[in-house]
Amino acid sequence: MANALRDQFLKMGLADKKQVSQAKKATYKKNKEQDKGRSQSPDENKLHAQQALTEKKEQARIANRKLQEEAKKNEAIAQIRQLIATNRLSLQDGAIAYRFTDSNKIARLMLPTKEMVDELSRGILAIVREKESYSVVPSTIAERIREWQPDLIVLHNAAPQESQTDPDDPYAAYKIPDDLVW
Repeated sequence: MANALRDQFLKMGLADKKQVSQAKKATYKKNKEQDKGRSQSPDENKLHAQQALTEKKEQARIANRKLQEEAKKNEAIAQIRQLIATNRLSLQDGAIAYRFTDSNKIARLMLPTKEMVDELSRGILAIVREKESYSVVPSTIAERIREWQPDLIVLHNAAPQESQTDPDDPYAAYKIPDDLVW
């Protein structure tokens, strides 16, 4: 239709051949530039596709890192359970009640011998939480458990350090009796 209009202008004498050829060249250039714009869009599509691919890779890397951390945590929990199961001391025939605090609650554990009570108060043994019960383990095992999950250690009396004594303590001269059980 545009060509027909040009031909009509040329026949009527309103435009000469030079103007018609200039108009053709202008429309040709305009169409050519539009084609270039269309050809650039696939490049932009490639760019968007690459960006999407890198984002997917980053998300996969983050998800993989989370899975690895979860696996490490589960492995540590399994190792702790195994440590407790293999090193717990037998509490069968417990006749002596030993009371201790666990999360602001007083709990009771029946111990079989007085030596166990003494070892707990001196820090040789420790009490650890195991699901909904308690176990008595040696101090070395309690330290290993403390490295992985310190919240499982319910009672572990550390050896008293000389630097912790207060010089102004009015009760420093009084020793706590060994047979004190509450």
